[in-house]
Amino acid sequence: LDVELQLDRLKPRLSRRVLLLQGHQPSWHEEMTLTPGTPPQCHNLTAYLRDAAEFKDKLSAVALSLSLALPGQGLVLYGDTLVQAQVGGTGL
Repeated sequence: LDVELQLDRLKPRLSRRVLLLQGHQPSWHEEMTLTPGTPPQCHNLTAYLRDAAEFKDKLSAVALSLSLALPGQGLVLYGDTLVQAQVGGTGL
């Protein structure tokens, strides 16, 4: 199973405001092997918001997308889902 997570995906790659702690990148991709009868797999990823002085757009939502696909078959099981959440003021 090909798994891809994109943080702040509506922004150009170099302008993204949210990065993953491990690797300091705005995306994560992994090919997972699923075997019948084995327990579910869980991945915890920690992301952070870059310092407000590093970007101008402080008002638009941070959009996330998650895609699940079968490798080599072009079959997308769950793709390009846009997730947005409004969070209370942070004083930026």
